[in-house]
Amino acid sequence: MGTKEKKKKQFKSPNAYLVIFGFIVFSAILTWIIPGGEYALDEAGNAIAGTYQTVASNPQGLWDVFMSPLIGMVGGDGISGAIAISLAIMLFGGFLEVMDASGALKIYLKRVAMSTQKNYHILIWVLVYIMGALGTTQGSYEEGFVFLLIFLPIILSLGLDTMVAVMIVALGTQAGCLASIINPFATGIAAGIAGVSVGNGILVRCILFVLILSLVSLYICRYADKVKADPTKSPQYFRLEEDRAKFSSGNDDGNAAPTKAQKRTIIIFILYFIIMVLGCIPWTSLNENFTFFYTLKDFIVGIPVLGKVIGTSITPFGDWYFNEIGLLAIFASIAVCAVCKIDVNTGIDTFIKGCASVVSTALIVPVARGIQVIMTNGMITPTILHFGETSLASLPLVLFLIICMIFYLVLASFMPSSTGLAAATMSIMAPLARFAGVDESVMIHIYNIALGIAKMIMPTSIVVMTCTSMCGISYIQWVKTNWKAVATFLVVSLAVVIVSAVI
Repeated sequence: MGTKEKKKKQFKSPNAYLVIFGFIVFSAILTWIIPGGEYALDEAGNAIAGTYQTVASNPQGLWDVFMSPLIGMVGGDGISGAIAISLAIMLFGGFLEVMDASGALKIYLKRVAMSTQKNYHILIWVLVYIMGALGTTQGSYEEGFVFLLIFLPIILSLGLDTMVAVMIVALGTQAGCLASIINPFATGIAAGIAGVSVGNGILVRCILFVLILSLVSLYICRYADKVKADPTKSPQYFRLEEDRAKFSSGNDDGNAAPTKAQKRTIIIFILYFIIMVLGCIPWTSLNENFTFFYTLKDFIVGIPVLGKVIGTSITPFGDWYFNEIGLLAIFASIAVCAVCKIDVNTGIDTFIKGCASVVSTALIVPVARGIQVIMTNGMITPTILHFGETSLASLPLVLFLIICMIFYLVLASFMPSSTGLAAATMSIMAPLARFAGVDESVMIHIYNIALGIAKMIMPTSIVVMTCTSMCGISYIQWVKTNWKAVATFLVVSLAVVIVSAVI
């Protein structure tokens, strides 16, 4: 009896890489069972309803299984590589290491911690809604680790655990994505394919945004209260001291006055995030007449001599992606070194040390993308989609909506890409909504909700896997801690959609 209990206590959850690789193997097995298929595509690359046809199967073997993460990194036919994301993660790690060397973060984070010591509920609500705003406007997802590294020292200094910080980032951003009020990468693309205005259903999406973000905030506060009252209740208690040593803001006096260099460093730090957000929001997708940043770019590159010195291929705000985010981290690091008078050799060594510290997190991304590689090369995604096309339209309304949600949850779990999922499915699923007697916007709600829920909990979610990996939280523990809350968010969201469709 004692031996069995000891063995049970010594059980260790599988590594995040092992969990994802298990899904890659499972996907490969499906390619041996599910027939291959394909849809005809329009000029935009969207599947055309009613054009499905079976094709020769392409079962994925051992070579394909082990090659998929590599293709996930560098890209292949119809699959974009994750190398830009992985590199951006490492470059931001370098920037944070330089920031840490300046000492500015330690002082200011300590001040934030002291000022919110008795009001951490307010801090959680504010941070969750900030994350939700980023998710609902620009689909914040892969870059979640950036915010996690900022929040960790504050959260730990308040006597909470790393799970709280990951909840704020992963659940907060994806609750925003679940609503996607004006997210051009999700709602915008889906609405365009469905042939409806982005404004269709915006009231329902606003209700979902406030409702689910509030539920997420309440849930995290409740968990935080439990950990605050008794730290041993935290599933991460076994590594609490290790986490504090790794992520804490140090032992600086919270009343210590920052130097002029540290004040300037914090300004650089804040500007980094402002510029990143401005650069990544697709302004013309939100308003096609808002071309200010394109005009500004043309003006700058048109200046004689100066335009060529700066570079005529400079990317305007609105078109930024991970390459530009990575470059911004390099520029910001150089600026901090200059302000703090850190010599070149020390600055480079510090930056590289920071890059190295997040390599394990950066490599999660291409491994997770390996699942999509297997399903795409195995040609089974169109067949799964065709099954939904032929079996859903004749169902009663409420059952139709429930089955559509389940259907989209399955697809989103294996293809957690808003643009990819919309392109593959919306031209087929939107007409099904019309056949069922509901507005196409209802199907867009279901698509958004399924993506948000899947990316809160599934091992194919980059934000979940990178953030939990960075904090030493096993994937099994993440699911065990949060599955009931995520299920609640799903039920509430589906209830809102059903009511909106019936009314």
